[in-house]
Amino acid sequence: MKLTPVRRTVQICLLLLLFVVPLLNQQGITLLSGTLYSFAIGPLWITDPAIGLQTIFTTRTLDRVLLVSVLLPVALALAYGRVFCGWLCPQNSLSELADAVAGRLKIRRVLHPAPTPTVRFVMLGIILLLAAVLGLPLVSLLSAPGILSVQAARLVLEKTVGAELALVGFIVVVELFLVRRAWCNFLCPVGTVLGLFRVRRTMKVVFSEEDGRHCTRCHACAQACQLGLDPVGGGLYPQCHNCGACIDACKIDLIRKPLFFQL
Repeated sequence: MKLTPVRRTVQICLLLLLFVVPLLNQQGITLLSGTLYSFAIGPLWITDPAIGLQTIFTTRTLDRVLLVSVLLPVALALAYGRVFCGWLCPQNSLSELADAVAGRLKIRRVLHPAPTPTVRFVMLGIILLLAAVLGLPLVSLLSAPGILSVQAARLVLEKTVGAELALVGFIVVVELFLVRRAWCNFLCPVGTVLGLFRVRRTMKVVFSEEDGRHCTRCHACAQACQLGLDPVGGGLYPQCHNCGACIDACKIDLIRKPLFFQL
């Protein structure tokens, strides 16, 4: 089964949910509420681990309720990696669309830095340090998925949007003309924090030529990766967000693909 159609369906459903939830709340139906900063399903609260980490740094306290609310996304990341980024994040969906447009229009980016986790972790450290020193919610201000969910709710409830959307527009312009997938590869605090939660058995893309799997070195998998990673060469994590595009792109027989997900 191809993963991309399933993933596209999930992405579209999440985007629709951003508008459906405030519409339901407007009608007094509150089974679902909140944004991608912190979301509630009935009495169960789910908080973005990056927002939870920011709260700990700015308040210098460990709140039990907050810790419980980040357990589900942390457990998801430990089991399946950064699937929120690859399958659910609305900013990633926009960035993928922008990348497809750039490909169709044959736009050549000005800069081509190699993706590296070092830059991501350094930027996260700077953001958290400044948040702690200044007492400002910098992670919230730089959380593109959180901003998009809040602005979707504002559009539904108030028929207006805020200046925070300028960050999303800036990201799209930069990725169209300057650096391919710059936000996800180098800056996003949400994805960087999720990338911290990995263990040996976390789901990952594996390249193996054992058991009759033979790679023809066509590089279709690397060409399919918008993050600029090479699944055959290895070193995918913590950058890879398990979207499965490389697996779908592999031209080898489906049963004997050298690329596959492994838990």
